[in-house]
Amino acid sequence: MKYQYKAPFNSILLRYNEIGIKGGNRWMFERKLLDNIRTKLTDIPNLSFYKDRGRFALVHEDESPFTEEELNKIRTALSKVFGLESYSLGFQVEPYWEDIHETILANIESVYEVHNAACKEGDMIPYRTRSRRSFKKFPYTSNEIEIMLAEELVERWPNLKVDLSNPELEVGLEIREDSAFIFFETLPGPKGLPVGSSDKVLSLMSGGIDSPVACNKAMQRGSHVDYLTFHSHPYTSKDVLEKIGKLVDICDTYSDKPGKYFACNLVEAQKMIRDRCIPKFRTILYRRMMMRIATVVSRMLKSSALLTGESVAQVASQTLSNMDTINRSTDMVILRPLISYDKNETIQIAEKIGTLETSNIPAPDSCTTFAPKKPATNSKMHMITKTEKKLDMDDVIRLCLKDTVLIDTETMEEEEVPKLLEIFDKHFADRWEVPEDALESPR
Repeated sequence: MKYQYKAPFNSILLRYNEIGIKGGNRWMFERKLLDNIRTKLTDIPNLSFYKDRGRFALVHEDESPFTEEELNKIRTALSKVFGLESYSLGFQVEPYWEDIHETILANIESVYEVHNAACKEGDMIPYRTRSRRSFKKFPYTSNEIEIMLAEELVERWPNLKVDLSNPELEVGLEIREDSAFIFFETLPGPKGLPVGSSDKVLSLMSGGIDSPVACNKAMQRGSHVDYLTFHSHPYTSKDVLEKIGKLVDICDTYSDKPGKYFACNLVEAQKMIRDRCIPKFRTILYRRMMMRIATVVSRMLKSSALLTGESVAQVASQTLSNMDTINRSTDMVILRPLISYDKNETIQIAEKIGTLETSNIPAPDSCTTFAPKKPATNSKMHMITKTEKKLDMDDVIRLCLKDTVLIDTETMEEEEVPKLLEIFDKHFADRWEVPEDALESPR
């Protein structure tokens, strides 16, 4: 059980884990972690960081306690900062036993009362002190400190029992050369790496449950995420763009900065595929077209990979055979963080990160427009190549890029992106036209 204590905390101790295994560039990850925390707490005045050999703490510059309103903001913000292993609300004092002892005794009673009120009369409260002493000139060892405090607190409250394995009430203590930190609980962070410490990716964002979770997972590995969605207006309503805009805003609460949100009208490509291609391949051909358009957008954004929420065998287009065929439409890396997740696992994460409710709002998906009754589950590359020969590939991609806009999620205003056509004509023209000698090349 996690308790929320009220006390005049003047420090929030910050811990990381995975960053600690980095080598000579660890400082870059540390700096990015602190920058992301600072960005999320810009509305808290007088904020500063204590830094000492891999340990950080949030403090006020004047060493004053945080208000309850500030602590609530800090709890919310730190729960969404990837790279943070855990944190503790506590006290920073001078590294002298008198100051440490006085601070513990001045605040432990209110902590004890919270636990005592939560247990039945006569029940024992499991307790431990955990001390870490990196300042070796301190007059007591960590073990001596733990014993002294245990003896004093158990004598004061006989219903405390020492339990080193599974305590409910815990006194944490870190003693360093220039400061000591005291805390009574350790709260989990979202772990991973700081967003912005890895290369950028572009998410092919739908309005479903999976793609926002995939975005969150990519952020957990340090990638900043931009977003590209596809719609089929006028065959589907543009209302879906507002829904996806809300999902983008939720995803961005975990990011280092807002991602760019693009929307592409795919309908011209879909109509051409409907009219000229074998029906059972339609969904695969839609996906291959999306990947090509996303490749152009990625070139503009300097993204290093594409990102999807696909999971093996979840739908017809996500068999290994079909995913391989889709992969071959681009030379970019396609990340699929949910590749082995079942739907219930994804739903649990979506609920935790706050996207599930919005994802469940009904809205049409672009891939369902002109969808085949019996989609192919085992596509052959030479068959896909043959049917794509019937498409005016460059012309239809240009039409889709012309109908791609940048959207402001706050106002839902759309801005044209003429640079996409320039990039396509300079770097991609003729790249995806099917050569004659490829038609009879089975995989």
